[in-house]
Amino acid sequence: MSRYCGDDDPKPILEAAAHWRGAALLENGSVLTSKAIWTSSALELLDEYFVRRPDLGDSKFLVKLKHQLEPVEGAAKQLVAEMMWLMYLCPSSLTIAHKRKTVQTIWSWSGEPTPTESRWLDDDVLAGVGSAGPGFNQNQWRELVFLINFLRLFRELSADDQLALMDDGWKFDEWLRQVPDWDARQFRHMLLFLLFPDDFERVFGQNDRKTIVRHYTKRERREVNRMDAVQLDRELQAIRKRLEVERGTTQLDYYVPPLKGEWRSETFAAATEGITESHVRHALNEIDQEGVPPDAESTGYDLFYEGRRYPPKLALSLAVKYATGEPLDRATFSGGEASSAFRLLRRLGFIVKSKEGSEGGLPGLLDRFINQASEGKELGTQGYLNEYRGLKVRVSFGKGDFARIPWIAFLGDGQSVSEGINPVLLLFQAQQQLLLCYGVSEKAAHRLTWGELDGAQTVGDWFKAQYGTAPVRYGNSFVRAAYDLSQPLPMAELQQDLDDVIDIYNRVLAGSGEDALPEAVEPDQPDADVSLPVRADLAEAVEAFSDALRASGVRFGEQHDDLVSTFVSSLVAKPLAILTGLSGSGKTQIAIRFGEWLGKDRLHVAAVRPDWTGAEALFGYEDALKRELDGRPAWTVPAPLEFILKAVADSQHPYLLLLDEMNLAHVERYFADVLSGMESGQPSIPNLHRGIDGCWRVQDGAEQRVPFPKNLWIVGTVNIDETTYMFSPKVLDRANTFEFRVRSSDLSIEAMKPQPCEPGDQELVRGLLSISRDDNWHRNRQGTVGAELTSRLRQLHELLSRYNLEFGHRVFYEALRFAALAEEAGITELRAIMDRIVMQKVLPRLHGSRRRLELPLLALAQFCKELPDTVASDDVLPATATEEATGQGVALPIAYAKVTRMLRTLRANQFASFTE
Repeated sequence: MSRYCGDDDPKPILEAAAHWRGAALLENGSVLTSKAIWTSSALELLDEYFVRRPDLGDSKFLVKLKHQLEPVEGAAKQLVAEMMWLMYLCPSSLTIAHKRKTVQTIWSWSGEPTPTESRWLDDDVLAGVGSAGPGFNQNQWRELVFLINFLRLFRELSADDQLALMDDGWKFDEWLRQVPDWDARQFRHMLLFLLFPDDFERVFGQNDRKTIVRHYTKRERREVNRMDAVQLDRELQAIRKRLEVERGTTQLDYYVPPLKGEWRSETFAAATEGITESHVRHALNEIDQEGVPPDAESTGYDLFYEGRRYPPKLALSLAVKYATGEPLDRATFSGGEASSAFRLLRRLGFIVKSKEGSEGGLPGLLDRFINQASEGKELGTQGYLNEYRGLKVRVSFGKGDFARIPWIAFLGDGQSVSEGINPVLLLFQAQQQLLLCYGVSEKAAHRLTWGELDGAQTVGDWFKAQYGTAPVRYGNSFVRAAYDLSQPLPMAELQQDLDDVIDIYNRVLAGSGEDALPEAVEPDQPDADVSLPVRADLAEAVEAFSDALRASGVRFGEQHDDLVSTFVSSLVAKPLAILTGLSGSGKTQIAIRFGEWLGKDRLHVAAVRPDWTGAEALFGYEDALKRELDGRPAWTVPAPLEFILKAVADSQHPYLLLLDEMNLAHVERYFADVLSGMESGQPSIPNLHRGIDGCWRVQDGAEQRVPFPKNLWIVGTVNIDETTYMFSPKVLDRANTFEFRVRSSDLSIEAMKPQPCEPGDQELVRGLLSISRDDNWHRNRQGTVGAELTSRLRQLHELLSRYNLEFGHRVFYEALRFAALAEEAGITELRAIMDRIVMQKVLPRLHGSRRRLELPLLALAQFCKELPDTVASDDVLPATATEEATGQGVALPIAYAKVTRMLRTLRANQFASFTE
């Protein structure tokens, strides 16, 4: 299935597309509101004022768009906002913040409040599933024209014809030929993926589409280049079907290993194979007319042609467009003195060299700097490179007297060496060391800081470790890399290190503005040394959550309060619960609302995927494709691990991780490390921290792993069908398992759509956590049922021992703990508590054939119905009546009803398990 996208989860995006299809494409409604804005009249206005009156000026897209839309009514402007939302669903090359801001800005032109609370503007919806590349980003107005033309033609069809196209992706693909510019627009490919994700790939760039087809079909380039978009779609599907059969899995994606590594290496060579001097000249002519986009400015090199300078990578990217029809994404290839891109341009006869005044660029700057420093005579710095990657370059050998520590600093606008921070190269001549540093001025206070540098040593600490002494100056700067001047400088490595520091520096500068946001915002956490107040009142907490749950629209009829009491008591007793039962019975809703009640941002819902085959789905893995820092590898951190690490950092509050449809994959494969960590308390979580460069690494000098956080509660939901897997006793033995059923009397005319739950009183919330962490809480609060419960549990153990199904110390301990908590929460009768223990801890462990289970189930039925002093012998049990009785006259009605259902299933199918 082509909807598989590796670690990129397309589910929220495809849900959004389905919402658009129903509300807007097939109707005249709206994505973000309940109004009708996707109307033919609004489309005609956009055709008149946007499509037929293109603005080809030099202004930015939004500036021109606003001017073009000034004559149209507000509803048409809102339609354009939603169209941009639709166009932004697929591209991951645009940031979520940019997408959301663009949609809201266009909407604001209508004069009406911007819809900020819509589910369809959430981060997971706007995350994207694939890079659109420069062909999309630079031609958004053309993509919008294509969308408007598509919609106008689609509206001309009858309702039956529209539905017929929506039922057949390949018929729709052929029909798109009628839309002008159909074979050149990337949104065409995105539209097909959004509407028919099982048939069409998330491959939006024409170069990638052709390269994949060439690689897997071994066809000649000329033949593939002659294929139109529909033919390429057919080829891509045929390749997928063949690969799925050959490799025995549908979990394949062209941007995920192993396929990614098989064809991607051909991209640059394949895309540039036919490039000629003429193509480059066409590209330079386009740059003359269109200008250079801000993100395409050259940092260190220029291409010289007829007395003018051009960014070499942009020129090559556009040259590919004139050769193949689509520009080559600049992010997919590198520039530099020895790069394939620059070699190609020079081979075609173009001059590519360092920017004017650089005297050989960065290598020339360093050669001159080191030579001048070694001579120790000249203080002048005229003729040095004055700019590098948009930063001012400042070189100093001292004032008046030659400095002991010459330096090269790289400064952003408004920054100075004497105040603030900046990338800097420090030359310690006595030690023959050139240090690349995150520079910090020696002034006491700074407006900017580098932030967390992932354990980087200060110059002072580095000197102490290397030489046992302190440096002459600059001891409070941080070392990124050290280069031994007794050896030739590793120029490529040094330039890469410097570029990395500059990238971090630019993010710091960008985040210093009042309106700017940093790339990664760490949650506000309380000071670990300051204990926040708690109110450890389980009964009050249960009542508060029960009321909040009702207010959110989630109600469980007459059993509502008892169910909430049991659920909360179970999680406090054991931080792992499994919820199974009828779809739509509320099992997911109670978990989500409880997570919301715990507090803002303390809930994470992770949709379990069938390809979760190992611990890396939850715990991540070392990413060899990312750069190491001081020997510490970078990690790929999935969202669940990031949430777990957030809980580790905030030990005073509980967090809830919901694993939705937990059994879509083999639970034991991806969950084993979690179970082990929860039970053993041994370090099991990678001790990762996200540095200012955006990468996760183990902190320098810190332990590699930390224990599983005791403030993290895990809830898994379970649905049973032919695509899911059974749970092993190993998992069920470590959880409280609930079954959700809906009685006829629970169905109420007052039912409402669930709403978010308001956060609870934080002292009460922290109180629940304090009870959960207190392993002796139940021993210090012996209730009224403890003694008799112990006796009954031993009796139940003896009964199950007859069939080698007895439970161990863990279940016994957790049953006693749950009983004390449940009694505190308001379930005071022994039989009610015993009923839930049997249901949650004993019955879930039973599954097997009729030969194995019939006698144990009959014995349990008698035990649950009567709580007898002794259970009948095996020869008498088959004659025992096990009719489905009402609660009257049954000692443990919930467990008894379940046992009788399991018996009926066992006799009908010769097999039974807890999950139905």
